[in-house]
Amino acid sequence: MSVLDNETLMALAEDFPETSRDAWMAAVETALKGASFEKVLTRQTYEGLRLQPIYTAEDAPEGRAAPVAGGTRTETGWDVRQMQAHGDPAEAAKAVKQDLERGATSVLLRIDRPGVDGIVIGSADDLDRALDGIHLDMVPVALDAGAFGPRSAAILEELWSKRGHGAGEVSGSFRIDPLGALAREGWLPSALDAALAELGETASRAASAHPKVRAVGVDTAPYYEAGANEVQDLAFSMATAIAYLRAMEAAGLDVATAARQIEFSYALGVDVFQGIAKLRAARRLWARILEASGVDAAKTPMLQHVVTAERAIAGRDVWVNMLRATVSTFAAGVGGADSLTVLPYDSTVGLPDGFARRIARNTQIILMEESDLHRVADPAGGSWYVERLSDEYASRAWELLQQIERDGGMAAALTSGAVAEQVADGWAERERNLARRKDELTGVSAYPNLKEETATGLTVDREALRAKLGAAAWPKRTEAGTEMEALARHRLGEGFEALRDASDAFLSETGKRPAIFQLNIGMPVDYTARATFAQNYFAAGGLESVPAQNAADFVASGCRFAVLCSSDKIYGEEAVDAAGTLKRAGAERIFLAGRPGDNEAAWRAAGIDGYIFVGDQTLATLRDVAAGLGVIEQ
Repeated sequence: MSVLDNETLMALAEDFPETSRDAWMAAVETALKGASFEKVLTRQTYEGLRLQPIYTAEDAPEGRAAPVAGGTRTETGWDVRQMQAHGDPAEAAKAVKQDLERGATSVLLRIDRPGVDGIVIGSADDLDRALDGIHLDMVPVALDAGAFGPRSAAILEELWSKRGHGAGEVSGSFRIDPLGALAREGWLPSALDAALAELGETASRAASAHPKVRAVGVDTAPYYEAGANEVQDLAFSMATAIAYLRAMEAAGLDVATAARQIEFSYALGVDVFQGIAKLRAARRLWARILEASGVDAAKTPMLQHVVTAERAIAGRDVWVNMLRATVSTFAAGVGGADSLTVLPYDSTVGLPDGFARRIARNTQIILMEESDLHRVADPAGGSWYVERLSDEYASRAWELLQQIERDGGMAAALTSGAVAEQVADGWAERERNLARRKDELTGVSAYPNLKEETATGLTVDREALRAKLGAAAWPKRTEAGTEMEALARHRLGEGFEALRDASDAFLSETGKRPAIFQLNIGMPVDYTARATFAQNYFAAGGLESVPAQNAADFVASGCRFAVLCSSDKIYGEEAVDAAGTLKRAGAERIFLAGRPGDNEAAWRAAGIDGYIFVGDQTLATLRDVAAGLGVIEQ
């Protein structure tokens, strides 16, 4: 079969008539039969944007050049940066070596500190053990040390020197981020001004001593995990970067050199197009800031690191997290990430095992080596939807950034509580949608499996390691430091998972799960749809359904609560009698699967206490039932 040339393709295209947006809208209105276009076919995002079902050239932003993909990618793709957090340096070294041998290209060490479990490092010798057998002149090392960032950077520099590596031989990122550390951990060992000055001094030293090392990190994960939306995430990152540019300028660096000391780190969720647009918008925003500072943005490319968002990882049916990680990785690859850390699918239940780390690595490797995601620069460029979304993200983030700067900058916004208030409001809106299952989480709030084998990770006696390795030498909270209430950390499934945990504890204590009697009325064709819905509904809260077709079976079931399942027609004929029978049999509370409509008064009088349906206050209902059954406290 011959390949069609452009002229042939154009000729084929001429056979299709041009269709205008007005014509398309007319066809849509006919198909909707009077239903609301806005309600049925558009979607409101948490950033306040209205997403349309179709985009055309008319929607493309004017006068905006599409940003190019990552500036540091090579022919081999982005940097596969595997995170290590095993408490024992010796065990961490084994994992580091295994990951590097099997596809990782750099290492991210999460350093243990108050509130964040990681590798317990008290000295250069400990770090040497954690990197035993690793050629540091070949392997980039990045640090996640929070409030201990400057001290950890000094230890890494000491190790480089100890191993005889000179200037220019080593690479990596210190990721010193005092504002991010303050947001996540709630404290710094020094005053904030002193911490910013220390950042500038470290960056100045790194710029001259380690040309392949970036000293400064701008990590938005603390805001994202607290509930920030994509626009807030972008604005906070830019406001933080501006604060750090000023600190580095004060330490004697010019803006261009200072900009090259920054590594941006973004958490990506599971919306592919929003993730792509977020990374593209970030490059546009950073380029504008540099241009306003007199720097040629094309010669100072933004370095983007991406982490699959912790808030999107479920603690139940954890194997589904592999799919979530794949979606985030795809968005990062298409969006132009320079390096990527995929969190293992079981990272919410303990330290990941070797298999989980392997899947995390291979998710990236397959998308590079088999799907070739890295071989096209900005593959989403030219997509009217992505271009529009990128432009809207950038425009709205710029407005929020300007407001933050007018109010005194990121440090003031963080310490005043303004940031906490904004992200809390964002989380409250998201939490409402999660609670109603408008936003579903597979395996948690949708399609739960009460019989799943609960995943467990590795455990480490960190207190013993801390005592053994001299972690007491780390800085402690003092009056000279900076303190604030750390931002909250959320996961999307936390509300439902708390009920599942309580159900597991109930099972362990009593030998059986909390249960609800499910009365299926009529023929299977009448009740199957709502019976399946009710079973999944209550299972999301850890409640087991006990199905039956005879109300007389209620007493033998041992249940205290019941739910009726059938069609509207059967409800009209039998719901009142069924509820009465269940009440006489001792049912303390009766639910009906469906909306009551005009029957509510009659059904209430018959003893039906509540209703379950799509879009109801699911989590509140499940908590109420769990409390009534003694699974949780009221």
